[in-house]
Amino acid sequence: MQKKNSDNTLYKLFAFLFIIGSLILSIHFWAFNESFYRSEHSKLTLYGKSIADHIGISESDLDELTHFTLSYLNDPNASLDLQMEVSGQMREIFTDDEKLHMIDVRNLNLAANYIGIFCLIVTIFAIYHAIKKKQLPLLFSSYKKVLFYTAVILAVLGAWILIDFDSFWTMFHHVFFPSNDLWLLDLRKDILIMIVPPEFFNHLVITIVVTFIALLAAAYFVLKAVTAKGSL
Repeated sequence: MQKKNSDNTLYKLFAFLFIIGSLILSIHFWAFNESFYRSEHSKLTLYGKSIADHIGISESDLDELTHFTLSYLNDPNASLDLQMEVSGQMREIFTDDEKLHMIDVRNLNLAANYIGIFCLIVTIFAIYHAIKKKQLPLLFSSYKKVLFYTAVILAVLGAWILIDFDSFWTMFHHVFFPSNDLWLLDLRKDILIMIVPPEFFNHLVITIVVTFIALLAAAYFVLKAVTAKGSL
């Protein structure tokens, strides 16, 4: 009985870490998907102009700037020092405040990468353990329990995002960047927020949530199918 309880605890831990890992994977896939950025940039406008026109650069320069910025977030040794021609004049793209904020964002992203790798390792171990011990039904049962609470949280967050995205996004920054307010950027002056304006983040978060739900549902149905097959 004690062994079964310890296995049950392990599988609940697996379920929790799998869900966290799935969230990180969903975020990483879309947050670093340059095709998504190009698609959004082609649709969004700022003060009646395209994003590139509002910044004062070409579409190709906007693509280059996006690539440069995203690459920075995955390289602990990279610098955000970059000069480009903006509205016909060479200038430093990012201000000191923007660079400091991006250091915070990069640190958060790199930490998430390590957490995601750890979640993957635990997931592989838990699945191997369940197959070896013939405990897939116990694994599935634990996953269902954790998934239920996750669904409740997602329902609340989803409603919040759809009803009042601005307050959700503000709270997100207060939670993950509590030590400063460098994330409060100006759409008329700061190029960093021009590249990814609030409407962009609205679309990004919704896309991430949909992908995240799809991953959790896929895992549910795969475990259900495998467990049912094993019980035949």
